[in-house]
Amino acid sequence: MRPILRNGGLLATALAAAVPVAAQHQATTLADGVDRAAVVVVATVTATTDPSPEWHRLQLRTDETLKGQPGAEFALLEPAGACCGRALFALRPGNRCLLLLLRTGATLHPLGGSRGVVEPTPELLGHVRALLGSNGVQRTALLAASLTHPEPRIALDAAHALAGSPTLALTGAAAAEVGTALQRAVRRRLTSAVDLTAIAVRSGDPQLLDTALALYVSTADRGQQRLLSAGLARAEPARLTARLAGHLAGGDPTAELRAAELLRLLPDGDGLPALGALLARTSSPRVQLAAAEALIAAGASPRELGANVPAVVLDLARRRVRARSFRAVDPTPR
Repeated sequence: MRPILRNGGLLATALAAAVPVAAQHQATTLADGVDRAAVVVVATVTATTDPSPEWHRLQLRTDETLKGQPGAEFALLEPAGACCGRALFALRPGNRCLLLLLRTGATLHPLGGSRGVVEPTPELLGHVRALLGSNGVQRTALLAASLTHPEPRIALDAAHALAGSPTLALTGAAAAEVGTALQRAVRRRLTSAVDLTAIAVRSGDPQLLDTALALYVSTADRGQQRLLSAGLARAEPARLTARLAGHLAGGDPTAELRAAELLRLLPDGDGLPALGALLARTSSPRVQLAAAEALIAAGASPRELGANVPAVVLDLARRRVRARSFRAVDPTPR
C-alpha cells in the first residue's frame, strides 16, 4: 500500500518526498494492509504532544472506525525527524487521514510507517470499505473490477494486490477485466503492465495469455515490450511456446523477432526447441541472426545451423557470441 496523498499543503508534499515512487509500487497493498491492521480508522490530528526532542507524538480524534477499537481519542508516537519509513512528521493539527494501525500491547503505530497513513478521499474510503467486507473469490472479483478504476492509484494498487495474491482463481468476468486493463496499460504506457502480465500468466487462462502475447508482438513501445516480456518469461514454457506459435502464423518479421527475443529469456534452455523451429521457417535475416546467436550461445554447432542460416548471417552470429563471451571475462588480476 502506498501513501495516497494529493497535492496541496505540507502533508502531501512531505509524504510524497519521504517515499520514492519505486518503493511505493513495491509496498504493502491496501488489500494486505486492511487484513494485517488491528485498527483501521479515519482520524483528525488534534495536537502535537512531543515528550522530548527525540520523539514526535500526535494526539488524534477518531472520526470513523472501520476496524478494531481505537477509542474516541488515541496517540501515535515515533522517533522525531523526517526520514524513510516515518509517517507522523508530516502531519499537523487539523489534518484528517485514514490510518492502518498495528497494536503492540497498548500502543498503536502505523502499519509499514508512512504506508499506513493515507489521504481519505471518498473514492479511497469506498474502496477500503469494500476491501474490509470481502475475502476469497469476492476479494478477487473486487480487485479485478478495480483494475480500471478512474482513480489511477486505486487501479495500480489493485493490480499489485492481484499479482501478489497467494491464490489466483479468476472468474470469466474477472479475467475479462484483467484483459481490458492490460490492453489499456500498454496503450497508455503504464507501469502496471508488468503486474497485469504477471496476473495473466499466473491465472492459467489461455485467452489472457493470448492477449498478453498479442500485445507483446505488436506494440511499438520498447518500454512496454520489456515489461510484457519480463512477465511472459515466467509462464510455463510448454504453454507459452504453444500459444506463441499461433501469433506467428502470418510470417510477420517483426512478430518473429519479438518471439525470438522472448524465447531467449526462458530459463534452462526451455525456449531452444521453439527457436530452432522458428529458425527453420523464417526468411528474415534479423530473425535468423537473433535465433542463431541464441542457439550458438547455448552450445549449438554453427555447422548444424548452416542449412537454415545464410553463411554471412551465421558468421555474424558466431562473432557476436564470441565478442560477448570475451566481454564477460574480467581481466583484473586477482
